[in-house]
Amino acid sequence: MIKEVFWESKEFVGCEYLQISKNGSRILAEGRVLFATKEEARHISYVIEMNNRWFTRNVQVYDIGKNKSICLQSDGKGKWFSNEKHVKEMDGAIDVDISVTPFSNTLPINRVEWQEKQVRTFNMIYIDVHTLSLKNIEQEYTYLGAFSEGRKFRYKCREYKTIITVDETGLVLDYPDLFSRRF
Repeated sequence: MIKEVFWESKEFVGCEYLQISKNGSRILAEGRVLFATKEEARHISYVIEMNNRWFTRNVQVYDIGKNKSICLQSDGKGKWFSNEKHVKEMDGAIDVDISVTPFSNTLPINRVEWQEKQVRTFNMIYIDVHTLSLKNIEQEYTYLGAFSEGRKFRYKCREYKTIITVDETGLVLDYPDLFSRRF
């Protein structure tokens, strides 16, 4: 199975093309993000490999223009490694949040079963693509229910709050002020 998605950035001039493939016990997400700020144009590429239950196993993020990358491996239980070295500061995180893609929201949404009004908190490895730095952060999702336009979740990270809408496969349709799905 292969699924293709295209998002438009509302924050910057830009877009993302994502291809998700499922092959046996493996899910592979490959994305390309192009965007421009007043200071620069960027081309970011990423690959996230997950098992068939949406537990992240490998992450690679490439800054094409700056010729820099970061690669992480996970045991699927909250331990992370880079170049075969344990990255203790990231312990406890199961998922990643790559700063320039709404696909990151799909990971915790698809990894668990949801009941209406249920609140769940996740530790995430936040990858800032501007610096390729890592932070272990807490994010909260509240399932608000299924609506005609899709399933809605209240998302909270630090002081930031919004309501995102996803389709039946957990992929973002609308992320107010940041992303809008076009395909």
